Amino acid sequence: MAQEQPSYEKEVLLEDERGRGFAAVVRCGPYLFVSGSDGHRDLQSERIAPELAADAIGQCRNSYGRVDRRLRRCGYGGDHAVWIENFTSGQEWRLERMALWPEYFGRSEHGLAVSFGAQTHMSGINMITTTVLALTPDVQRTAIVPQPAAGRASRCTRAGSFVYVIGVRGHEDPYTHAVAPEETEDSFDSQLFNCHQWLKSHLDKAGATPENLVRVDACLRDVNQLERYRDGCRQFWGRRVPFGGYAVGVPLGARLEQEIGGVAVAPGGRKDVAWREDRSDEAHATRAGGLVFTSLCSGLEDARTGRQLPELHGDKDGQARQAIRGLARFGVGLDRLLRLDVFLRDIYFEDGFLRIARNLLGPEAPAITVLGADLERSAEVAITAIAAA
Repeated sequence: MAQEQPSYEKEVLLEDERGRGFAAVVRCGPYLFVSGSDGHRDLQSERIAPELAADAIGQCRNSYGRVDRRLRRCGYGGDHAVWIENFTSGQEWRLERMALWPEYFGRSEHGLAVSFGAQTHMSGINMITTTVLALTPDVQRTAIVPQPAAGRASRCTRAGSFVYVIGVRGHEDPYTHAVAPEETEDSFDSQLFNCHQWLKSHLDKAGATPENLVRVDACLRDVNQLERYRDGCRQFWGRRVPFGGYAVGVPLGARLEQEIGGVAVAPGGRKDVAWREDRSDEAHATRAGGLVFTSLCSGLEDARTGRQLPELHGDKDGQARQAIRGLARFGVGLDRLLRLDVFLRDIYFEDGFLRIARNLLGPEAPAITVLGADLERSAEVAITAIAAA
């Protein structure tokens, strides 16, 4: 008999501090979704603090502090985080940033959280945006591949229905220790293969396989390499891409080509896949653990057929509406959305996007994180989502 998928209800625990019409924290069963937290806003007034320009550590304290405060206001805390994604204006202060983790994510508990990080297009003086998934205290978290040192992330954590894998880059093959080339024609493909090898290596240690992946997030240094990314995924994953998630272009930082992280259903759990109509070898969405993970929904595509909509080129408002309406996947309505990751070609369209999102999503809007990125075919808006099944 097929295993039943769990079913949970959505509950908005905390509204956005700035009254923008969406949630700061959403709970769905054991999952706690926290909206993106910017570093350039004062924690008390929520106003942009000009004195924080170029103050990376001060901004990290604001970004992480707001996440911790939001969760504490809901009866939890930053020490319940399991999946922390950091988007920054630079990578040179990465270790200094992570040295703050014990303060905001628990002295020992921070070692149970995995991390994903990439340099992205930021708004004004902002230097960091952090989005977090936390879990209720009844869910045991186990670091399968522990942190290498205090103030660093777990490489792979099993918690409840899922296995969470840290963001990886493809400098070296974990099995052969062969080093990939950099800044050559072969760099992208070699490094992508190594990234997949790292994901596989971590999942192996958790007793899972690559087939267990339900979501993979990929930041690429060059958005023009998206077809190579898809081809590399098909070659590695058996001629198909059986997971949701996103792939976007960002400055990234350093000399490597990708940052890739994943979430997999734990061994023994059930995973369902809905395949795209236009590309039957790519997942439209996946379902596991009571959640639905969608693939990236471009504002330039018909969400069901994948047909390009040239009439929407350059139309930010039209693409925002198209991308949001295209999120109704796996029979899930917009009222079931828990988390939106929103990518804008123009980060300064954030207020405009949120205005449209409020009108379409209503009073039960999900947790939202807005980021600047380079998008395929010069799209203005692309969204990926997590919803209640």
